[in-house]
Amino acid sequence: MAEPKDGGNAWQEVRVSLGPDAEVTGKLSFVTATRIEGKLKGEVRASGLLIVGPQAIVHATVEAANLVVLGELRGQVQGAGRVEICAGGRLYGDVESKCLVVQEGAMFEGQSRMGERRPDLARTELTT
Repeated sequence: MAEPKDGGNAWQEVRVSLGPDAEVTGKLSFVTATRIEGKLKGEVRASGLLIVGPQAIVHATVEAANLVVLGELRGQVQGAGRVEICAGGRLYGDVESKCLVVQEGAMFEGQSRMGERRPDLARTELTT
């Protein structure tokens, strides 16, 4: 399992969780660290850490400050500061991120764009 840069404390800060029995369709926005373990389809915006758990199946466009993929994510990842695909994690889709980490045993199928986000792609700020 991946270790966050701060020695593991970031994952302990998860306050919102969608359990393995959850099935959600639509647009979701989070301002606190969030872990998804169930099925999600649609759009996800997170101003902090978003964790796609090992049992999760996510079909979505994702915009998150930091993204950790332990399960399956199918869709676009936009404007991320850091994306980490951990061993056993699967990401199918294009990624736009300042930092992309693909661990041994992880799967990434798509294109990546590294660096700063282009101004013409900027979205409105996340609101609660």
